[in-house]
Amino acid sequence: MINNDEGPQPAHLPEDALKVGDSVWFWMKDSTENASLVIELSKDGATVRSPTLVYECALDENGSLVDKNCKNRFDFTFSTNATIGLWNISYMTSINGSLSETISGSVTINQDLHLDANHTHDDGTQSQIVESNGSTDNSTIQIVAIFVAVLSAVGLGILLFNNEKKTDPLEEE
Repeated sequence: MINNDEGPQPAHLPEDALKVGDSVWFWMKDSTENASLVIELSKDGATVRSPTLVYECALDENGSLVDKNCKNRFDFTFSTNATIGLWNISYMTSINGSLSETISGSVTINQDLHLDANHTHDDGTQSQIVESNGSTDNSTIQIVAIFVAVLSAVGLGILLFNNEKKTDPLEEE
């Protein structure tokens, strides 16, 4: 999400766009003089609030932040199943430290469903699936390698047999 002088962009996210495990990054790109932004995410009484974000942070000659607390980006990860559901988002813009505008929106976080039936987040089961698929892949590779070897041997035999039948044109004279 980018907050510029026109407000949060993109303005509307499709309802199925975000899932558990996804992260969002909020960037302050409003270059209005002395503007700052605070992002607030809330769901079921729980609230997460960003630090105050500004358009630009001063850097020293080495490229390091002059003020270690200066931020222009806020990251948030919807990391657990407890994050599934509707989240309200408030974009609070201040000018010279006084709240000048609040834009509200919402986003739905969906369960991360996988299309294949064998997928699981249990490491033990996942490694068994990989091992099973690995042995199948090895068998297929062996069969293909044997087929290529036999085909190559037949081709070599045909070439050698045809070479023996040919005579050198100089020998016939």
